[in-house]
Amino acid sequence: MDLSPFGYAKRREAVVLLGAGATRGASFESASPVLKPPLDADFFVQLRASDLGHDDDAQRLLAFLEEEFGDIELSMEAFYSQVHLHDQFVGDFPKGKGRRRRYEWARRYFLRVIPPLFELTLGDERCEWHDHLVSALSPGDSVVTFNYDCLVDYSLRDIAKRNWDPETGYGLDARGYLDAWRDHSGIGRFPVKQIKLLKLHGSMNWGMDAKGRLQLLATPYDSRPEDELCIVPPLWQKSFDDPPFHDVWMTAREQLTSTKALLMIGYSLPLTDVYTQAMLRIDVQPLDFLLIANPDAEARERIRRVLRSAITTGTRVVEIEDMEEVGELLAP
Repeated sequence: MDLSPFGYAKRREAVVLLGAGATRGASFESASPVLKPPLDADFFVQLRASDLGHDDDAQRLLAFLEEEFGDIELSMEAFYSQVHLHDQFVGDFPKGKGRRRRYEWARRYFLRVIPPLFELTLGDERCEWHDHLVSALSPGDSVVTFNYDCLVDYSLRDIAKRNWDPETGYGLDARGYLDAWRDHSGIGRFPVKQIKLLKLHGSMNWGMDAKGRLQLLATPYDSRPEDELCIVPPLWQKSFDDPPFHDVWMTAREQLTSTKALLMIGYSLPLTDVYTQAMLRIDVQPLDFLLIANPDAEARERIRRVLRSAITTGTRVVEIEDMEEVGELLAP
């Protein structure tokens, strides 16, 4: 990756780490004039403001939040963790009637509503800033993301061309609708090392077949049963043992261990993301270049603390505001 737009006049194989702020900071407002791509902190606020909020099941879910937790300004992670632990608690200590059935319904409906809410907020939009970021990537660079959405997948298809192949680029052997996520038209050789996109929490365009193999979906935001989602639910204590997540995390660790340039965009490194903190502390070696794009000063400081062993006197550290500034600096 050419890092000169950030004032570092050298090329390095880079790892770009994207958090939810990269999607919220997309170049378009939203597929809806009212809604924004949901964050962990405001998922249910966005749900209530959407057309989905008028659905009987959505109103039932929002009423459940207000009755059980006091309001709808509960984060996705706090909600899902508590309903999940409620189910586990009743299973471990089954005495008493409790309200297990109601909690289980809320958990399942929450998962089912994720794809259509992304459809309403993102639709078929493309992000100019993601396009500029992808245009700056070189073969051998990697994007590591915690986001379920497919903004960067679309940019890789449309901009990276032969430098990206979804069949292996996700760090897995993918099948299914591969041609929906690649465009190898034109001329030129395929690079020896292609760009990787490592989606640590899964993706809206992922599914699994009966043999546990990754199947790419052509239309990522279609409604589907919750057990067909291939995502890591937003738990306080996440598990990545099941396929395909274990292999994706292993590949991400390999990329972070070897990189000399790390760009962290729109990721706040929450205290509950203990696996990510461990990965960054253990795997990231002394860096030549570090970019932190986040408007939150506390989040930037948290990232610097976690990466303190990788930041040396020779590390060029650049801090900027957000995804928009990244996109403008990388404009072709």
